[in-house]
Amino acid sequence: MGKRLFGLFKRGGFKNKNGLPKAIAFVDYEHWFISMEKIHHAKPNIQAWFNDLKKKCNIVEVIFFGDFSKFREKEIETKRIRTFTNKIIDTYNPDAHHKKDYTDFIILDNIYQKAVTNQDIELFIIFSGDGHFSSAAAFIRNFCNKQVGVYGVKNCISKNLTNSADWTVEIPLVNEENESIYNFIFSSLKIAMDKGNKQPTFMKTVEHVSGKYFIPIAKVKKCVIELIDQGYLIQSTEKTKQRDIIRVIRPDWKKIKQDGIWMNS
Repeated sequence: MGKRLFGLFKRGGFKNKNGLPKAIAFVDYEHWFISMEKIHHAKPNIQAWFNDLKKKCNIVEVIFFGDFSKFREKEIETKRIRTFTNKIIDTYNPDAHHKKDYTDFIILDNIYQKAVTNQDIELFIIFSGDGHFSSAAAFIRNFCNKQVGVYGVKNCISKNLTNSADWTVEIPLVNEENESIYNFIFSSLKIAMDKGNKQPTFMKTVEHVSGKYFIPIAKVKKCVIELIDQGYLIQSTEKTKQRDIIRVIRPDWKKIKQDGIWMNS
């Protein structure tokens, strides 16, 4: 799915033929990943973000920044990003004597350079919650006469930054709300199977997740069905030792890990 978006990065690909502004995006991946993990217990949904981005602009370039030494699974995260763009800047500082985090400074430097040299860009998108970027947003709007859009993780966005932008979008998006429930479902199934339950059923899983996390049964059921439809859960009809017919669901752990949709995968 992500690969179909690759054409968006070709030079001149959508040059205003649809009336949307030409844009460049700067992504503070540390903000996105760490904030999502701590607050929303989910991983960044890069595909959902790109889908939303396409509705607002014609993407000329997207650059991801981050000190990837901070990530437990650096290779998995960079692989996920490369599905959409190869422009990844690792801000890791190997100097043992200077532990300062340079991610913000490197992003700011890139923003100012692009603002001065890319005259045809109409919209600058900053994906971060850090107030340090408010001055850059103000510069782009007031001195370069360009628009600024901000994406940031909900409850982690500086008010100064939002006030300096033309518009702000909070992540997770509305259509991402089910991701935390997906995590609960996968965790519930993993625990059950580790304890020896080789036939986890549809309804027992739904009831367990609903009861443990205080989520309406109908909502959990809907999420289980979505995971089945997407191929992350395999459903089958089986017989128990007592020869009762039950609906069993089993995770496709390989696909789940490959797509990086479970926080603990």
